[in-house]
Amino acid sequence: MQKRPQYFSDSFKLGVIQRVVTGEMTKEQARIHYDIGGSSAILNWMRKFGYTCDSPDSKPMEKKPLKDHPSDPSELKKQLTHTQKLLEREQLRSEFYQTMIDIAERELGISIRKKSDTKL
Repeated sequence: MQKRPQYFSDSFKLGVIQRVVTGEMTKEQARIHYDIGGSSAILNWMRKFGYTCDSPDSKPMEKKPLKDHPSDPSELKKQLTHTQKLLEREQLRSEFYQTMIDIAERELGISIRKKSDTKL
């Protein structure tokens, strides 16, 4: 089963770019968070809207310093709990995809996973 191409509005793309440019997320974090296919999609969007490292108009893509870093133990516990829930969700998601691939390989009789000894 082939995945259909994704189409995102320009306003969505600009919103993602803004989060990356301000340092709120890396391109890879944004790609995973918003389920954006293609490892260079966000970079291509940035180029399309003029956010390139070579462009004099572009804003520098620097990491934003950590602000409001909680030192309160209860706030840190909340963050830890939230992070653990996110990790558990992603582990379940990964397990789901692995199971889905196993079923597809078995029922369709084709190899979906890339073999490690495959030549480029």
